[in-house]
Amino acid sequence: MCQRVPPRPRAPLTRTMECRQLDPMIAHFATTDALFYDRPSTAADEPSFSVADLDWVGWQHDNREPWSHWHPIGVWLPDQGWKVHVSTVARSADEVLRRVSEFCWTHRLSFKHLEGHAQLATVNAKDADRGSAGKFITVYPEDQERLHLTLTGLDAVVGGMPGPYILSDLRWRNGPVYTRFGAFKKMWTRDDRGQPIPALRHPAGHAVEDPRTAGFTPPPWVPMPNFLERPLASLSDAAPPADFGYDITRVLHYSNAGGVYEARGKNGERVVLKEGRPHAGITPDGRDAATRVSDEEAALLTLAGPDVVAVRDAFTLHGHRFLALEHVEGTPLNAEIARRSPSIHADSTPSDYAAYREWALRISDALSRAVSRLHAAGHVHGDLHPRNVIVRPDGHIVLIDFEMARPATEHTTTLVGAPGFVAPDRRGGTAADRYALACIRAALFTPLTALIPLDSLKARDLLENAMVTYNLDDAWIGAQLADLGLSRRDAGRRGAGHDLARLGPAGDWDTTTQTGIAAVQHRIDRALHWSADLSRVDRLWPGDPQQFHENGMGLAHGAAGVVHALASANLDVPAGALDWLTAAASRPNPTTGERPVGLFDGLAGVAWLHRHHGRTTDADSILDTLRTTDLDSLGPDLYSGLPGLGLLLVAESPRHPELLDRADAIASRLTDYHTTQRPRLDPTVTAHVARTDHAGLMWGASGTALFALRLYERTSDARHLHLAMDALDYDLAHCAVADDGSLQVNEGWRLNPYLASGSVGVGLVAAQALRHAPDPERYVVAIDGITRAASAPFTIESGLFYGRAGMVHYLLALSRLGLATEASAEAVTRHVDQFRLHALRHGDGIGFPGRGLMRMSCDLATGSAGILTALRAHELAAFDPLAPGWSDLVPLLLPTQQPHDADPRAVALTATGRR
Repeated sequence: MCQRVPPRPRAPLTRTMECRQLDPMIAHFATTDALFYDRPSTAADEPSFSVADLDWVGWQHDNREPWSHWHPIGVWLPDQGWKVHVSTVARSADEVLRRVSEFCWTHRLSFKHLEGHAQLATVNAKDADRGSAGKFITVYPEDQERLHLTLTGLDAVVGGMPGPYILSDLRWRNGPVYTRFGAFKKMWTRDDRGQPIPALRHPAGHAVEDPRTAGFTPPPWVPMPNFLERPLASLSDAAPPADFGYDITRVLHYSNAGGVYEARGKNGERVVLKEGRPHAGITPDGRDAATRVSDEEAALLTLAGPDVVAVRDAFTLHGHRFLALEHVEGTPLNAEIARRSPSIHADSTPSDYAAYREWALRISDALSRAVSRLHAAGHVHGDLHPRNVIVRPDGHIVLIDFEMARPATEHTTTLVGAPGFVAPDRRGGTAADRYALACIRAALFTPLTALIPLDSLKARDLLENAMVTYNLDDAWIGAQLADLGLSRRDAGRRGAGHDLARLGPAGDWDTTTQTGIAAVQHRIDRALHWSADLSRVDRLWPGDPQQFHENGMGLAHGAAGVVHALASANLDVPAGALDWLTAAASRPNPTTGERPVGLFDGLAGVAWLHRHHGRTTDADSILDTLRTTDLDSLGPDLYSGLPGLGLLLVAESPRHPELLDRADAIASRLTDYHTTQRPRLDPTVTAHVARTDHAGLMWGASGTALFALRLYERTSDARHLHLAMDALDYDLAHCAVADDGSLQVNEGWRLNPYLASGSVGVGLVAAQALRHAPDPERYVVAIDGITRAASAPFTIESGLFYGRAGMVHYLLALSRLGLATEASAEAVTRHVDQFRLHALRHGDGIGFPGRGLMRMSCDLATGSAGILTALRAHELAAFDPLAPGWSDLVPLLLPTQQPHDADPRAVALTATGRR
């Protein structure tokens, strides 16, 4: 029997109105180009590092960004061992490299160093990954004897020089020399999402993860050299002393700058304890975290008042600066917006919008008064955004995080800040605070201010949307325009000219007619053609940073997805694009050295595309490769692993029936994984929590469910239906009912409704499984809750995987299956119209923002190609519902039956009011 979905309690969470947890990779890939995510690179005019001026004949040297590698010819290195790291600060970096490289030259030790100062700034920055931060030079001793030589020798030449503590390593004496056990040569395994991760070779011969964590964690099977026992023992000496004045009760946040902790003083008072690490967490102004914490203390003491967090204590421990702050009872403004906003609920009433409007205007006024007081006191905050505003239970606000505070007379350029709250012109002084304040006011109503740097007219679009949605007046928009530094002439006037349809390419938006939809599609097409670059080998279209780890070819983030979207909308594919794609499919993955084979990241998706476009020879060639792929090397995820490959094999089986045997082998492996390796559900627990982005269609059990369902429909083998329903139930058990009655994946810190890893992906599978379910009514109830989630008017992102386009495809799939309601049909119309909120003028076309909203993306999963497929799906449903091709718009995921094929039981349940 399939395990039943337990009753789901209402969750004390609401759908987040923020982007997904910001992957550090996003910010890293937003440093090169102003409009698109791109590979960080060393510009020719950036200062680079040079090794000691010695005779390097007999050494092999190559640059593999961001590292410069040096290896003595004839020296053999093991696959793994104890490596040595050296950290530094910018002012000492050249001298440290000169000394270390001279030592390595003398002793013929392999080493690598960061190429230039830009790379050093990245690894020492505040947002650097804590597991790899601080590493300037890596040395590879061949054995323990050479390890001891290296540690003692480098200590003799650079010991005591300044450098950040490398959190993943064991410090040798007083630094900046450190060591850890790790891989010398690239090896890979897969995590539980099926993604490649660095690996070590276990003594038993299999690959295990090489953890890159912010703590010294050598593998338990590696013996500790005797000479490391004392440094290991010294780790306990770094713990707080017995007379430390605070008990840490909770970690609130970690970054490369240090930790932020909830603590309780010896007097019982709750405080927030902020830590600043020396030489680490450096901001573009050159200050390290310890310095900024000291500067914050001084600013807070100067600005003390009811709207500024109060200082309770400050001290230094082990070189780290600590600041004890008042524990402000309340909620960060971003969370309060998400809790209160009516736009993320499908059933909000006009009175809900009116009540929210009054609350938001009160908060706006309170913020204005608080910021004006700071300016009158001669200071600027320097980093205003909703996370740095706490709303007390009584409605009063408190400003926190004054690390970037400055005297108002210093009109320095703003170098750092939260995306969406820093002016594109990087203005400084009080003008920077006023700009951020206007963005917060706008974000109270339409939290998409991160788009403003990507489109100079987007501020106007957002303000107009807020005015129309919340009935705001001219005085309100005038105040925002003034603080943004825009005139009414720049931003447009209300009246006959205020309509969004008068705003040029992005605003010329008509989705009520087939002609209007076609016009929007053509504008997207123009931007996609404008953005293509056939001269690059790493990517054809700019998209999500993930494409640089996947050859730039995949359906999700590569060329295959964009080609598919253009062709599906009957738009021209750039000449040479398919040939570029064929060449990319022949190249190994730049990370792992292998060709990815998954449906959305690799060869399976490219094979599907070639077949779909009549390139039979290319499709069959890739299929031959997939016939011999080691199935045990693939993970349980649909995105890159077994379920996605299985979906392709089932789709190909009418042409190649023998592929069903291989699909059956995949089903056996997934059954084994599902029954023995997937964490078991506790039958006594009704609120299961999924790890972030580990549930749902792409990386959760629903991917297995969809593949097994397709295989059952092809073979009528009941084993596959059992697996499908059991896997579907597993994901449904990780869903919770939100306070508005919607059903969403419960990730503990948020509820996730989206297609890739949220409830909409689960619902898409449930809707297709409904006709086969022995008890369909309980699935109809779940689909109803998921449909409420998909019908909310506002989404932070617009894309297929994590935003509005995925909602459109789900709701239209319900319509194709006979499960639509009047409300869900209205939601589709609203979603398609509201794509305009994210539309960005680009050349003479329009583009859309990618993951994180910091840059535009062309790809299928996160960008313009995904929106293009959603518009095409709506066009077909509204104006040509019997036309072929709609089920292929999202490859192999959508239902195939026409409306008259829908399960009469599901239609009957709908008609009786169960939905």
